[in-house]
Amino acid sequence: MQTAISLRHELGCRDVKITHMPPATSALRRSTVRGLALAALAVVAPFSVRGIACGHDLTFHMNSWMEVAQQWREGILYPRWAAYANYGSGEPRFLFYPPLSWILGGALGSVLPWTFVPAAFDCCAVFLAGLAMHKMAREWFQDPDATLIALAYAVSPYMLLTIYVRSAFAELLAASFLPLLVLWIVRERPPRAMFVPLALTTAGVWLTNVPAAIIASYVAVLLLAIVTILRRNARLFLYGCAAMAVGLLLAGFYIVPVLYERNWITVGQVLSAGVRPAENFLFTRIGEPEHDAFLRTLSWLAIVELAITGVAMFVARGWRRSNPILWWPLVILAGVSLALMLPITSLAYRLMPDLCFLQFPWRWLMVTGIAYAVFVVTAVPRFPGKASLYAVLFITLIAVCNLALQPQCDPEDTPFMLSSVFHAGYGYVGTDEYTPAGADNYEIKPDSPEFVIRGENGHALATNARLTHLHTSPYRKQLIVESSLPVEIVLRLMNYPAWRVELNDKRITPQSDDPTGRMMIAVPAGHSKVDVRFIRTPDRWLGDALSLASLLFLWAFWYVERRKQA
Repeated sequence: MQTAISLRHELGCRDVKITHMPPATSALRRSTVRGLALAALAVVAPFSVRGIACGHDLTFHMNSWMEVAQQWREGILYPRWAAYANYGSGEPRFLFYPPLSWILGGALGSVLPWTFVPAAFDCCAVFLAGLAMHKMAREWFQDPDATLIALAYAVSPYMLLTIYVRSAFAELLAASFLPLLVLWIVRERPPRAMFVPLALTTAGVWLTNVPAAIIASYVAVLLLAIVTILRRNARLFLYGCAAMAVGLLLAGFYIVPVLYERNWITVGQVLSAGVRPAENFLFTRIGEPEHDAFLRTLSWLAIVELAITGVAMFVARGWRRSNPILWWPLVILAGVSLALMLPITSLAYRLMPDLCFLQFPWRWLMVTGIAYAVFVVTAVPRFPGKASLYAVLFITLIAVCNLALQPQCDPEDTPFMLSSVFHAGYGYVGTDEYTPAGADNYEIKPDSPEFVIRGENGHALATNARLTHLHTSPYRKQLIVESSLPVEIVLRLMNYPAWRVELNDKRITPQSDDPTGRMMIAVPAGHSKVDVRFIRTPDRWLGDALSLASLLFLWAFWYVERRKQA
């Protein structure tokens, strides 16, 4: 039974009727949690027979998680430098990749065998996505429909493809933030009520996955515009934009170094051949068999999901009159998402700020999943066996998608082998876009020595020099060099501006070895001490300060609002 209350907007705005669902009972909450937990287990259940999915990004994420767990064991609480990347030469991976996914992966790997961590991560992501969707759905729908909507979102076709084919773990985790954006912006509350939760959600998605954050930013602005028009209250848009700005500042400890230091890496590789928007619209073909085959599969899956959404939208059109504040945003989001997956919007990716960094336009299926989940459940009227029917449909969808989508793993790509290779200590292949500018990580070989000593001009091998290690860790190298002649030392360490090098207690600027980009230090004859440290650059101090200041501001805003309500 719904409870309707009337709230007069501040400063003379018109009355708005606000509808709340009755609070969920403890039994309903437990039932929802059990249902989402069972759904998460059902998604990974096929792994017990077919093996864990070895998707496109599994190697990247597992190496990151294992590196993080290793650095935690060494007492490094917040990693910045991936020391094992590029076969021990390192890369600034943790500076540029958002932290929440690798923190969760590292935490799971600290308590579970690495073979099971990808499946455990999938379970967490599916559960959290469903929980967030249930939070949104409960604002407008009663249980059990709200629970069914949550389940439909958590096991939507695109989510299953992301799990079984892509292993895009950060994107999976980011899916839990999108329903919250819809909730905070669309629900009928005073504009000030959205400020704190929207700021936290904005920060959360930026700290999880950059493409998802770009989508979320555009979705938030679009929703704010729609709701401002529907409710005829410009303060909604102002408060929403202010909340998003504070959310960006809250994530400043990550965002500021990325913006400042991106010229220090080969950032252009983010839009290399095969990962540009123009090459990834639905049904696009570029002549590369693996790319075209995957895109063809994904395109048909997108068509099926969009068709189901469209039909369900038409059937469920009856509640448009009773709840236009949710209907129109979902319909518009679905339509915009479809358009942005088609070549007709290619100009938008060239002109709209940072939209090109989405790389794959089909990522807008993340947004389509919200409309899909709501309409596919609300299109069917309530009847006694509705929950059981949908449970069967969801299980069938999981089974079909797994059989149709999950590829057979090569032995070297399994989590067990990835873990074994990492712990052998040889390191792993680096990431193209995180390679320091001017370097070529493909020139670095797995058997690269820890250091190479050359003659002064870099031609002849110096045999009259001796090097002693005083200290070696991911963030500091101390060496003593004894040589009767000037020499050059090439360290198994990528030359990156955040490394501060001191030679005999005087700061120097190291050179980069051509073509590997490893650090090269010219050492004079005699006894020399070399100290190499990964320092905290000014941009990181600024980012931390902005995050702390915005956190204090957000807390003060929340405290004042709470006192007003008391």
